[in-house]
Amino acid sequence: MMITISNYQSTLVPFTLLENTTFPYSATTYILQLYGKELKDETLLFLTGDTTTNANRYNYFPINLTPYSLVEGQYDYKVYQNTGNTLSLSALTINDVVESGLATIYGTSPTARPVYVATGQTQYVFN
Repeated sequence: MMITISNYQSTLVPFTLLENTTFPYSATTYILQLYGKELKDETLLFLTGDTTTNANRYNYFPINLTPYSLVEGQYDYKVYQNTGNTLSLSALTINDVVESGLATIYGTSPTARPVYVATGQTQYVFN
């Protein structure tokens, strides 16, 4: 599956997790692993706040990457099922993967540049 996530705003992302989840849905937490191919970096986050009305078919999770400031590009992703509240993959196995695919992260950081500087006062414009 292919997902697209904005880097600097919350994005609603569809997944099909319940089809492969072996734990009771109400007791399951999901961990999203994003692995950057070029920089060999890994980001882990919890998927919370499923907004779907049809969880038997698909799930919609809001994802906000703002605190992580990922580089734009292609990432491999895996979603792990878990029954704990620890954001770690150390106790999980390949059998805990309920979805995997390719993620595209887009959007650059809004950068501020001063456009007017007066005595003791600077005004900024964000691109």
